[in-house]
Amino acid sequence: MRVRRRLAAVTGLTAMAATAGLLLGASPASAGPNCASGNHCVFYLGINDSARHSYFDTDSNFTNDTFNELTSRAGGGVNVNDNTVSASNSSTGGYESHYYRDAGTSWSTFLFCVNPGSYVDYLPSSQQNLASALRLRGTTTISCY
Repeated sequence: MRVRRRLAAVTGLTAMAATAGLLLGASPASAGPNCASGNHCVFYLGINDSARHSYFDTDSNFTNDTFNELTSRAGGGVNVNDNTVSASNSSTGGYESHYYRDAGTSWSTFLFCVNPGSYVDYLPSSQQNLASALRLRGTTTISCY
């Protein structure tokens, strides 16, 4: 009888932990505004009023990318390199979006990062129009938007 009670208690706790998302292995989807699930999005101006480009993976060079989504809005068709004002992170794998100033793979000039499920609508002027590369990283100790 005691074994059944313990088994029932353990089963109940496991179910509660799974419902609360406390078990390891699964990471909940986090949606940033105006950015499809699994993507890391940059915007020519504001998140809700300009053209967008979506990234699914690291991109070390924005020079061949254009704001190719929502093109009827401001910035449609404009080159992404050094033209980003806002960013949103809809990572489904818990990846932070880390943006860098110089295109290439040196990753030496960090600008800003965006946490999964978060966004920055209109970066501070000192960070606007400088992003040239995106690196997806797991959880870091860097303070992100």
